[in-house]
Amino acid sequence: MKLRVLIIIACVLAGLQTASAEVLTLDQCINTALQHNFGVQAARNSYEASRAQTYTAWGAILPSISISASANRSWTGYPRRTVIIDTVTMDTTILREPNISKSYSGALSFGVTYNGLGVGTYANFKRLHHARSSSYYNLTSTQSEIVQQVKSDYYGVVRTKTLVGVAIDAVKRSQEGLRVAQSRYELGAASMSDVLKARVQLGNDQLDSVIQANSYQLALANLAFDLGVDVNRGIEIDENLPPTQFDMSYDAVLDEAMLKNPDFRKAQFDLAVAKDSKLLACSDLLPSISFNLTHGTDVNKFGDLFTFKQDNAGYSMSATLRFNIFNGFNDYAAIKTARESEKTSQENLFNTQNRVALLVKQAFLALSQADESKRLSNESVASAQEDLNLVKEKYSLGAATILDLLTAEASLTQAQQNQVQAVYDYNVAVSQVDKVLGR
Repeated sequence: MKLRVLIIIACVLAGLQTASAEVLTLDQCINTALQHNFGVQAARNSYEASRAQTYTAWGAILPSISISASANRSWTGYPRRTVIIDTVTMDTTILREPNISKSYSGALSFGVTYNGLGVGTYANFKRLHHARSSSYYNLTSTQSEIVQQVKSDYYGVVRTKTLVGVAIDAVKRSQEGLRVAQSRYELGAASMSDVLKARVQLGNDQLDSVIQANSYQLALANLAFDLGVDVNRGIEIDENLPPTQFDMSYDAVLDEAMLKNPDFRKAQFDLAVAKDSKLLACSDLLPSISFNLTHGTDVNKFGDLFTFKQDNAGYSMSATLRFNIFNGFNDYAAIKTARESEKTSQENLFNTQNRVALLVKQAFLALSQADESKRLSNESVASAQEDLNLVKEKYSLGAATILDLLTAEASLTQAQQNQVQAVYDYNVAVSQVDKVLGR
């Protein structure tokens, strides 16, 4: 039996060690996730695309520039005749030559169009820049979500590994309890029932140690997945976490959340985008104005095409005002759609603000509860350890039953597990507050 216990403990400990495992700190895990996590990469790509769209807003303000060149060659019949007379033989030769003309032309044009007398151009400029800011806070929100998830995974790995240690200690206590029960049975001071109960308890503790070891491996795989790396990659974590403290008041957390929460900031810019879209739609009721400036050159020699100061060069300037009379109610539909979208964005802003306030309250209450639970769990472990020591003494003297001993051992194991869970809950609660604050 003792050899079997040692084999199980060795297998559990072997499960905690990964060959050539890379030891990562919490900061290293966060940085890895921000670089490789799929969700962060997708949000970053979306933000870069929205940044690129702002160039089109600047392009709508600046004039477009175009250049063109053409070459023309034409001839008509044989109107030209040349008579050649041989002075010796007096033979006459008549040559007919076609009338060939060559011309080259080029043009340099500048043009710009402002929709809605420039109101539409301005609205589109603001809309694209507000959309870029919205995309930025979407990226920030995704990063905060991943950071919180990585922290939760990291603390989960620490929790499960600590629980493995608790399970191994429970196995050792059960092994010692079985040894004592067998000794008392051999001396006639205990019944066979005590030995059997001790064996069952040892088996249960052995099974729990295997379960906890598997949970530890699964926690590592979950962490690797959120980091965006291969789940079979050998990684370990640095268990030496700095003490987590949080001393902000509820009002301070709420005020900072309303200033920095990325979801709330995104909702604000989404509303700005909706307002810009409405202004853009209304600008279609105004005429569009266009300005064009063209320099043209028409020469007979190709080399003169690029000489701008020519007598046959021409300049033209034009301004066009275009007013849309009727386009099948498309303008009305666009304005109506934009107004409804603005209403939706306003409701979304209020709802997001309310949700952030709710998240702050939930996170703050969970933090207070976890802090109290952590304090009580420390006292429970000390009390359970003292109870177990007393029951061991009584059992060795025959003043306590095997059930009393097993109950005391189970109480200590449960108290230790609760202590580990309380520390985990507290750390996760702090990370939840950080997430709401956009950290």
